[in-house]
Amino acid sequence: MIGNIERVAGLFLVKTVYSVLLALLVIFTHSPYPFLPRHSTVLSTLTIGVPAFFLALAPNNERARTGFVKRVLRLAVPGGIIAGSGTFVAYALARADHATDLKADTSVATLTLFLIAIWVLAIVARPYNWWRLLLIGTMGGAFALVLLVPWLAHFFQLSLAGTRDPWTGVGIAVICGVALEIAWSFMKRRLDD
Repeated sequence: MIGNIERVAGLFLVKTVYSVLLALLVIFTHSPYPFLPRHSTVLSTLTIGVPAFFLALAPNNERARTGFVKRVLRLAVPGGIIAGSGTFVAYALARADHATDLKADTSVATLTLFLIAIWVLAIVARPYNWWRLLLIGTMGGAFALVLLVPWLAHFFQLSLAGTRDPWTGVGIAVICGVALEIAWSFMKRRLDD
């Protein structure tokens, strides 16, 4: 049970770190906040809420170890910093494109953060088995439906305009995913020492 709580705590704390970082960046740059409450709802539901429910109830044979807080923070802090920074860079680049409106810019930020957060989920869900892969795939598929089904996209106020900004967001998310893998590998080695 402690191992499952550790996984879930990592997901929630990554969100806390990137939320604080994004709030600070918005304050310092005098930018509009990159998300509407509806965006936060879909992001939190698909990358934290639903996955945390299943990960918390999963069978786990790990033995309880000391250092719970240290292990959780070693993923959450770098993961949150990478997610928040990558999202803000994608948002700033989208805002610099004067051919798009704020709705398109916030949609790019939402897409970028979703991709980074799903990568965090993929790290937390390891080691993989069929239901964990299904969980990650289902969350990705649900987000794709939100983007592609017109009434869902309208309800969540998501509108990806053009190709440049969305693909820039995807590229930034991939770079952040590689940074997450490097940070996770480094932190895991330090924890094993």
